Amino acid sequence: MTLRAIFLAAAVSAVSASLATAQTHDNPFRFGTTLSGFGGLTGDSGGVAPATGLELGWEMTHLVTVEGTTIWSVPGTGQQDFGVTIGPRFNLAHNRRRVPFVAAGVGMYRASFDRLTGQVPSFYADRLQPADRVDTHRTFDDFVLSVGGGAEFFIHDHWAVRPDVRLMTVFSGSDVRWITAFGGHLAYHFDRRHLTD
Repeated sequence: MTLRAIFLAAAVSAVSASLATAQTHDNPFRFGTTLSGFGGLTGDSGGVAPATGLELGWEMTHLVTVEGTTIWSVPGTGQQDFGVTIGPRFNLAHNRRRVPFVAAGVGMYRASFDRLTGQVPSFYADRLQPADRVDTHRTFDDFVLSVGGGAEFFIHDHWAVRPDVRLMTVFSGSDVRWITAFGGHLAYHFDRRHLTD
């Protein structure tokens, strides 16, 4: 694991620890914490794969949340992808049972390959040096940006389902890999919502 990936994981963990203590009932700034699990699919030029992940959010206001997001998928035989991003989510309404939103994030994306059981896509294979081709296991860490949107549907004052779609852009110099993630979250809001229809 590279130093960048370790640093990003430590930063998300530090934010997570501070979020756990920021509860709306005790905080005059009305900060709140959300935790959600994700299930869905990722797709790129190579096809579609199942994906899962976790998301931890800090509700700075009812309209702005800072979220740390992870996503894990297995896009091909011998390949595993893992991404970590952090960024804002902007709610387009508040105190409603249906809340549309847009979101963005920045972070790191790791792709790992076992060349004995699968092929390395050209986005990664083109970066291999002749000496690297001897190794059967290769890992690539790249910068990623994501944008997306969806809607949150509250089924309870604390619980919500959140279908969404995100477009992730993985950068390697001037080359990019486009990945679409779509699916749904089951989210728990630690602060109680006073909702109107």
